[in-house]
Amino acid sequence: MLLFQLPDDVLYHILSHLDLRSLGCLCQVNKCFNQFMKRDVVWRRSARDCLNSGLTASGLDLYPHIPLKERVRVAHNWRRGRCKSSILLRWKIKLLPYLQLDRNMLYLSQASQIGVYHLQPQRGRIQRNPCAVYSGHQGDVCRFVLTDTHLLSGGSDGRILAHSRSSHVSQEFSGHSQEVNCLDSREGLMVSGSRDQTAQIWMLDSSFPRGTITMYDRVWSVAISPALSSFVTGTACCEDFTPLRIWDLERLDCVCCLGSEYRRGAGVLDMVFESPTQLYTCGYDTYIRLWDLRLSSQKCVMEWEEPHDSALYCIQTDGNHMVASGSSYYGVVRLWDKRQKKCLQDKLVCVGANNQSYICSSGHCCGQTQCCSYYYELWWFWLVWALIIILTCCCVCQHWRSKQRFQQQRRQNEINLIAYREAHNNSNLPLYLRFLPSYLLPAYEEVVDRPATPPPPYTPTALAVSPADSPAEALDLPVAVSVPSYSDAVCPATPDMQQTHPHGAANPNKDSGRYRRFTGDSGIEVCDSHELLDQHGFLVQEEETEEEARTGGECGGHTCAHRHSELDAEAPRS
Repeated sequence: MLLFQLPDDVLYHILSHLDLRSLGCLCQVNKCFNQFMKRDVVWRRSARDCLNSGLTASGLDLYPHIPLKERVRVAHNWRRGRCKSSILLRWKIKLLPYLQLDRNMLYLSQASQIGVYHLQPQRGRIQRNPCAVYSGHQGDVCRFVLTDTHLLSGGSDGRILAHSRSSHVSQEFSGHSQEVNCLDSREGLMVSGSRDQTAQIWMLDSSFPRGTITMYDRVWSVAISPALSSFVTGTACCEDFTPLRIWDLERLDCVCCLGSEYRRGAGVLDMVFESPTQLYTCGYDTYIRLWDLRLSSQKCVMEWEEPHDSALYCIQTDGNHMVASGSSYYGVVRLWDKRQKKCLQDKLVCVGANNQSYICSSGHCCGQTQCCSYYYELWWFWLVWALIIILTCCCVCQHWRSKQRFQQQRRQNEINLIAYREAHNNSNLPLYLRFLPSYLLPAYEEVVDRPATPPPPYTPTALAVSPADSPAEALDLPVAVSVPSYSDAVCPATPDMQQTHPHGAANPNKDSGRYRRFTGDSGIEVCDSHELLDQHGFLVQEEETEEEARTGGECGGHTCAHRHSELDAEAPRS
């Protein structure tokens, strides 16, 4: 009995136990097997385990016009990263489009217009010129939604337009003051969210909102439940509350909040309901989360992390095992299998010369045929940063030391200034001395502005004053300028000293009444000869008095009288 003589049900049962590789080999046996393997029933069981095969978990076929064998082949290639990229449309203006596919029609937003392009699956191309264009916004189109009868679009001008797909009639909904970031519509009901921190509920047969909810934060995404009992809003997470909240459509009250541990700024950019109880969300925190509304609302069921740490702007699911996400990193679209934790394409597929693709296992796309590494993966990147940090610390330390030195000098100057002013404005003087300005020190500003006087010239002269000099000439002698230091007193001039200094007597034209001497503090003192003689006589008298006190009056009366007579004789000469 031949294999083809078996009933079809038996053959289907036998082929259901084969894997994809074996089924592909049977297609190449002969023409009979090839024709038999083209039936969708043969591939239905394998298609349930494939990604984007068009079969939902309930068994519904979403794309009956595409052969199931072809869908399984494409899904198998996507799983292994085998794909071919081609450029379908080009435009010169750099825009961030929003697109949606409805059967063989592609809806694409460009600036303030929405174009409709016809797909040609047989040729693998797209019609260059749009077959229909929807316009009416004064700004860019931020988001649009397709329904069975309308195309709803929200723009940056704060308006919502409802375009009829069967006619060219448009209806305007005005309720937001800023750009409309998100829209969703089901069975004549529409929910919109705006940057003005409000969410509004509309009915398509009325131009006025049915209700307005103040969100106290920018609204980035909304989604209406398939059960039409509630809707979910996602905000920018810039305030101190959860960005995901569920609202009741009838009462417009918050039912519950999803999640609790969100970083600040981790806004939810897109969400989609797969069933009335399963919700997918994505956003700035680089995570795709699956929420089961029947379980706890504080923690998600599953989560998937973007491998290249980039924000996720949009998400879509096939209703079975596949999840597709669009990231801001080079416009990459990633495919996820809900049965795995990692994405299927963790390697970048880059487009090179002549539209030929190549894969980057690490780094990012760079050039036509090569991949560039990230800077933080290179050793010299961290070396440069280490040197910068070390030099910065050295500069900060040097600046701190200079600042401390400057503050210390400034503090010392302030102390000196305070001390000088206290000495100048001393109020402890006697009453009869307070009115004498000669007894007070000059002001600090006068001392600073007064030019410095140079020291007098050095003229070694005889210290003794000749008796021939008149008292008037003695009065004309310059006053001694000295430093108040008496630790190193100099003896008065004697005849022996006059002999050792013959230059003073030989030069009468020079100042004979002044001379220099070195003090104990290494300073120079200019003194008057008469004043030195008086000081010398006073010192001699003190020494003799001290000597008499030590001897206790041992000397006789004659000797003491003789000494007093000598002192009396020396007094007129001084």
